[in-house]
Amino acid sequence: MAPTSILPAVLNPRFLMLFQAALGEGQTAIDAYQAWRASEPLDAADEVVYRTMPLLVATADRAGIVDADTSRMRGVVKHVWLSNATRVRDVVEACAALKAVGIAALLIKGGALFARDASYMAKRMTGDYDLLVHRVDAPRAIEALRQASFRSHGMRVELFSESDFDRDIHAVAMSRAGLNRAIDLHWRALFWLDDESFTQELFRTAEPASLLTHEVLIPGLAEHLAIAAMRPEPADQKEMVFRAIEVVHVLESAATKVDWDRFRAIVTRYNGSLFAAQLLDVVAREMPKLVPEGLVEQLWRYAPPGKSAEIAVRAVPRAQRTEWQQFRIAFFTALRAQFKVPFRRVDWLRLPTAAVAAFDASIVHFPLFRNAILKRVWQQAAGATHPLRGKDVWFGQGFSIPEDEGRWTDHQFAVIEVPIETTAQALAAVELAVVPFLPPGADSFRFAAYGGTGEVSRVTAGRSDPMPFKLALKAAIVGQDRQKIVVSLRMLDTKRPRDIGHSIDYRLLGLFVKSVSIDGVPVFTPEGAAP
Repeated sequence: MAPTSILPAVLNPRFLMLFQAALGEGQTAIDAYQAWRASEPLDAADEVVYRTMPLLVATADRAGIVDADTSRMRGVVKHVWLSNATRVRDVVEACAALKAVGIAALLIKGGALFARDASYMAKRMTGDYDLLVHRVDAPRAIEALRQASFRSHGMRVELFSESDFDRDIHAVAMSRAGLNRAIDLHWRALFWLDDESFTQELFRTAEPASLLTHEVLIPGLAEHLAIAAMRPEPADQKEMVFRAIEVVHVLESAATKVDWDRFRAIVTRYNGSLFAAQLLDVVAREMPKLVPEGLVEQLWRYAPPGKSAEIAVRAVPRAQRTEWQQFRIAFFTALRAQFKVPFRRVDWLRLPTAAVAAFDASIVHFPLFRNAILKRVWQQAAGATHPLRGKDVWFGQGFSIPEDEGRWTDHQFAVIEVPIETTAQALAAVELAVVPFLPPGADSFRFAAYGGTGEVSRVTAGRSDPMPFKLALKAAIVGQDRQKIVVSLRMLDTKRPRDIGHSIDYRLLGLFVKSVSIDGVPVFTPEGAAP
């Protein structure tokens, strides 16, 4: 019987069944395996089944279970090792290309596990090999890989501006042949943690290792476990299973060498104790000997109040979350960020002030008072100092990846920032050329804009208007040493193409920004976006 836990169960029954079938002990694993075989035909195997097939077959072999699909499953197992091994060449060549231009790369996640123990290459399949570089090296790293014949899939990385590396994009997928991803080039180890000090710490404590005789650099044990444990949230059940399996394999291969105090310090320092607690709980419920007694409960207690509510909302798939649920997640995330150490009794005195700061940080998600929020979004952006490397326009909030002719907004609120030469002027004339998302049946699109002066402008662009639609407004010039203009936008009629059967695009589309001009001078155009 699994030990009791103070945490809510994270894995749903189907994914728990697969995890138990792959790594459970004794009769528990056998029962889970037989339940899986009885409930799902092999032809319906998804990514989780396919990538854990070697572990599932090992469970069947221990139990002496053979059926009509056993030979097919063994064929998949052979392919797993072959796929892992053949893609090592791409990892080696990517590391060589980066080293040639003076860029250090760290192999993380599944690839680091294989470098620790090559036998795991036959036990699990990695979706891709992940390489981490410093943020400052990211643009050069992408160009170095492109020069080495690597190509990205799903992103036009050659159109990236410097500011793209400072927002919600944390990695790009690149490979040398076909659509199979070989390399994920990261400049953040965790998508939600934008803290260069974490990357610096990973490189500072890195260890040399060998991946099929090739020298690579991998994270230290505690750091490796921290990356895996802090990565997934409950709604991403596949990622929960993959990272739980990775944690089990790391602990099985080097459990006695893990510095658990260091692990605890890392996840605490970077506000990841909530995520680490839930992931380790998955492991501890099935294999309690691998996780120090009391560690899960301790990490859970480290988080500030509201953790149970946050986990409950995070269990809802992103596309299904209501506006209020999105706000709650943003609020609790911002609240946790206010406390850099384990939550203690004295922190209750700071909680009201921290809650006010968290509300302000998450206000963009608040479902009410939208015009007031639009102005507040402008104020936040105007007062923020972003690492505006170069002179490029900063599409740092609410915008999707660059495309050939511009950029889509993909949130209800979006912000455009433009650095300008120092001037004594108080205002600048801004013109945006935009194309609204008008799916079949929609004749108009409503949005609002604010440039820091006057009232919020309410705009309607329709099919009868010339396209691209030209929006002109006055914007305040802000800043002292480094001046800029800020335009905040609010979309009123956004749609997800996937939700309306228009295409498979899951983005919340609003406006496609084709150009930006300041005082009649173009500062962003499709041609200007290209390198």
